[in-house]
Amino acid sequence: MVACRTAICKTKRGGFKDTLADDLLAPVLKALIDRTKLNPSEVSNIVVGTVLAPGSQRGIECRMAAYYAGFPDTVPIRTVNRKCSSGLQAVVDVVACIKAEFYDIGIGAGLESMTIDKVVPSVPKVNPKTEAFVQARDCLLPMGMTSENVAERYGVTRLEQV
Repeated sequence: MVACRTAICKTKRGGFKDTLADDLLAPVLKALIDRTKLNPSEVSNIVVGTVLAPGSQRGIECRMAAYYAGFPDTVPIRTVNRKCSSGLQAVVDVVACIKAEFYDIGIGAGLESMTIDKVVPSVPKVNPKTEAFVQARDCLLPMGMTSENVAERYGVTRLEQV
């Protein structure tokens, strides 16, 4: 197992603020190929966890990133959205498929752009009963706030997360 990632930057003003999602993912996939000397055509599946992109947009961007990195069109790619921990879910999906012997080689990844895929503080049209249910109202919290709350609750510092 090999892990590759981009650097971490600030939202809206960081080093990746103008970088499109496919340009974030492609170099990571390419680094994976380079580090492992993997033949891209031997990969059975690429699964990318993502939450923020609208509709099927991120799936299209992930497919383009795979092409940029050198994967042929015979390697399927899909996205998974688990709201929180989508990247981890992608890895779990790949591991489960390998354990089940559906395939031998897979890639699990995560991809978000907190700048490009802006999270608006509120959803344009929200069911009025949302206010009466704390859990439903919390679904409207931006992912960045959710991760900060979880880190605070469990005492995980930013330094430990790197």
